Amino acid sequence: MQNKKWILIGVGVLVLVVVGFFVLMNRNQPLNEANSESVLPQSEKMAAVEASVKVAVKRSVDGKKAILTISGIPAKYEDIDYEFTYNTQGGVPRGVLGVLEITDGMVEKEIVLGSCSTNICTYDEGVEKVTVNLKFNSPEESRIFEKELAL
Repeated sequence: MQNKKWILIGVGVLVLVVVGFFVLMNRNQPLNEANSESVLPQSEKMAAVEASVKVAVKRSVDGKKAILTISGIPAKYEDIDYEFTYNTQGGVPRGVLGVLEITDGMVEKEIVLGSCSTNICTYDEGVEKVTVNLKFNSPEESRIFEKELAL
C-alpha cells in the first residue's frame, strides 16, 4: 500500500513538471495569427488615402453606438474594408471588422459598442476613444487611413 502511494505521488509530480514546462515554453509566444489578424496587410506598405477623404466618429444619442462617417471619397473606390477597435472601461479589447459599401462618395455606419445576440445587447462602458483602420479599394490600387479618434 505504501509503495502505491509513492508511485501516485511520483506520477503527480511528473505531470506537474511536464505541464509547467509547456506553460513556460509557450508564455512568450505571440498570439495566434488568426486571433491577431488585421484587415490591413502588415507587410505591405500602402499610400495614405487622398486628403479629400474626411473621417469622423461620434457617439450616438443613447451612447450605446459609435457613428462612423466617411465623406469626400473619390469615385474610383468601390468599397472600404474597415477595422474598428477600442478598449472597454476594464481594458478589454473589442473590435469589429467588415466591408463598407460606398454611396455617392460617402459612408455612414453605426457600430454597437458592445455585443448583441438574438436582439439582446450588452453594452461596453467607458469607451472614450477608438482606432479606425480603413482600406479603400479600387481596381487599380488600395489606400489606407489609420487614426485614433475620441468619442
